[in-house]
Amino acid sequence: MTTPPGPLPGPAEKPTVYRGTGAVFGGALVLLFCLGGGIDLLIEEGTVDLPGVSVMFLVAALAFAYGVYPAALSGPHALVVRNPLRTLTIPWGVVTKLSAQLSFIAFTTTQRYTVWAVPVSIRERRRAERSRMRDLARQSRVGGDQRKRRGASAFSFGATQPTSPTSDFDRLSYADQALSEMNARREAWCHSAGIDPETDPTSTEVPGTTWNVLPIALIAGCLVFVIVAFIVH
Repeated sequence: MTTPPGPLPGPAEKPTVYRGTGAVFGGALVLLFCLGGGIDLLIEEGTVDLPGVSVMFLVAALAFAYGVYPAALSGPHALVVRNPLRTLTIPWGVVTKLSAQLSFIAFTTTQRYTVWAVPVSIRERRRAERSRMRDLARQSRVGGDQRKRRGASAFSFGATQPTSPTSDFDRLSYADQALSEMNARREAWCHSAGIDPETDPTSTEVPGTTWNVLPIALIAGCLVFVIVAFIVH
C-alpha cells in the first residue's frame, strides 16, 4: 500500500497491492524453518524419520499458502483478492460495502468475501487512535500558547507556527488505510460510470473465481507425502 486516497488517474493506473507485513514475514520464517529442518533431517537421518519430514513439509506448504501467497490488488475497475485457495475478481460495480471490523470483508449484491491479505488489528487501531489524540492535544497546547503570546505583545512580528501534523490518513491503521483507499477507488469508478456510490450498484457483472493451482498442488502433494510416510514407516 503506497499512496493515500485522492484523485485517481485514468484506466492505465497500476493497482495498489496490499499484503499483511506480519503474515508475509511470519509465513516466510515458518516456511524457511520447516523446509530447512526437513531437508536437514533427510540428510542426517535418511528415511528413519520420514513422518517427521513429511509433517514439516506440510507445515511449510501451509505457511506459504496462508502467509506468503495472499494479496489484494485494488485497481481502477475491480478488486482482485488472492486468498489462499481462490482468486476473486470483484468488479466495483457489484461491491455494496467494504468493512474492516474483525476481518476485512467485501460485500457484494449476492454475498460477501473475506480478504485474507488485509489483517485487521484492534491493537494497531487503538494505538493509531491514541497517537491521533496525542497529536490533537499537542496542537491544542501549542495553539493556546500562541494565543497567550499574541495577547501579551501587540508588536509581535509573528508567532512560531506549530509543526505540520501528520495527516489523518497516515495516522490510520493498516486496515483502515486500505479501507479508505479502496473506498476512494470504488467511488471514483461509480462517478465515472454515472452511479451514485451510496445506492445499491446496478452492474450486471459477477465476481470471477479461479482456483489457485500452486498452493493447492503443494498442499495436496504434502498431504500425500504425509500419508505415504506414515504407511511406510
